[in-house]
Amino acid sequence: MSERKDIGTLRDSRLRDTKLRDSRDVGALEVIDSLEVNRMRALTAALLFFCSQYSLAFTLVVGMEEANNAPFEYVDDNVKLTGFHVEIVRQVTHRLGWEVRFQRHPWKWVIKGLKDGEFHAVTYVAKSSEREEFATFLPDNLLHISRSTLYILKKRANEIIYVPPLQHMVTKWRTAMPGGYYINDEVIYMLKNGAPIEQPTVTQNQLFIMLMSGRYDAIFGATSALAIAAEEISGIEKQVKRLEGASFAGTRMYIAFSQKAAAHQAMEFAEAYRQFRDEPAYDRLGNQFGIGELMPEPYEFQ
Repeated sequence: MSERKDIGTLRDSRLRDTKLRDSRDVGALEVIDSLEVNRMRALTAALLFFCSQYSLAFTLVVGMEEANNAPFEYVDDNVKLTGFHVEIVRQVTHRLGWEVRFQRHPWKWVIKGLKDGEFHAVTYVAKSSEREEFATFLPDNLLHISRSTLYILKKRANEIIYVPPLQHMVTKWRTAMPGGYYINDEVIYMLKNGAPIEQPTVTQNQLFIMLMSGRYDAIFGATSALAIAAEEISGIEKQVKRLEGASFAGTRMYIAFSQKAAAHQAMEFAEAYRQFRDEPAYDRLGNQFGIGELMPEPYEFQ
């Protein structure tokens, strides 16, 4: 009888020990789970803090041509850099929490800086197969669509008549375009095939002066180029006109991102820019700078 009691007492004791161990194991697991949750929370908080600090600390360095490219990029009467492109970049970077620093240089230097990664991005860039080797062009980073034409002196309007094809025109007359500029695919094709289009290293406005001095018979430029030049060249609109009939397919102008910059920068800018275009402020900006027909339609961002 006493032996059975001893066995029962031993069994009860072992059962209590087992339950105690189980409760301790459960408690330990709960402590471990709690520590793991706290660790994950700490890591998440640290990651969010890092991302916010990156956004706040990041400065987008944007290169642009050192020229009067009004109404897109120019220095106003108050010596402030402004224009449709400039204000778009400011609006978008503000939404991203980025700082922005603009650096203006001669165009060839700007393109070299984009290629070398000196700039994160460059504005007023036309896409070409050559540039796509070192720059990223996203559809949503389209800034405006430039329509191109030929300009002549008004006094020669009866003499210089545009008769297609364009190849015939550039062979018959002395024509030029600013070196490093992109007019359209047709002009690029003709240049590659030896068309006699001169490309002096000058700005568009300097090329207008060369036209007025008689250096060239006709020059290439955007449809907005004459109005822009009138801000700097007195009396140009009385001497120069667009060549009737010489209207060429539009050229898409982007903010292009260097492929040596972080890939996410172009994508984040594109998304924030897309959201900005859905706001009334975007249309107001276009009206403010008189962009008109050069402002892309929604379907043209695709």
